[in-house]
Amino acid sequence: MSKRSLSLPPEIAKFDYHSQLGYVALRAFFKVCDDWNTTFAEQCKLLRVGLIELEQLRKLPATPLETEKLIRIRYYVLIYKETAKRAGSVDKAHREIRMARTGQPFLGKPPIHLMMNGGMDGIAAACKALTGRVPELPGYIRKAS
Repeated sequence: MSKRSLSLPPEIAKFDYHSQLGYVALRAFFKVCDDWNTTFAEQCKLLRVGLIELEQLRKLPATPLETEKLIRIRYYVLIYKETAKRAGSVDKAHREIRMARTGQPFLGKPPIHLMMNGGMDGIAAACKALTGRVPELPGYIRKAS
């Protein structure tokens, strides 16, 4: 997989590496949430933050994120990309995330329910079930803590 060069807005480019990483991760997270039509309450559960912190994360131009938040976002982005690719469209992938599924690990609940309520284990299980893999953590996430 090739790495794409990302040009950051000038006001973000002057920040340190970890703040830039947080900026890019949060942009990806909120894009996924928009395409999945998540509510603010669902976004809070997915990122494991309160509403006030969620609003601060939306407004801040760049901030370092804790390792757990970076890992969560990495899982969501992988699920987003793989389900959209397999379904053929973002709308169909959105329905796939919201549709109840039988069997492990979903047990009659939709994948988004497991991601919101199952902690990191639930997110990893949903990722494995939906994409067939759990991503390795790159060095830049391990260094961010």
